[in-house]
Amino acid sequence: MRIWFDNKDIPVTFISSDHKMIPQLIQALKATKGDEGKRSTFDMNALERIEVVGTEAYLYSKADTGKCYLALY
Repeated sequence: MRIWFDNKDIPVTFISSDHKMIPQLIQALKATKGDEGKRSTFDMNALERIEVVGTEAYLYSKADTGKCYLALY
């Protein structure tokens, strides 16, 4: 599945979860985008893909070697 966020088409993989988590995912992404630079070194502009595992989302970036974790509850 893919979502449209911040003018980008981003692939999303669901593991132990389903598409019903998309509204929570979008809300968490918007909150993270607004807080960028305040609490994380993750570059949201380089967001490449997302994995949703249960009620957690893992964001993967082209620029960062690691990943960012978001709680979706």
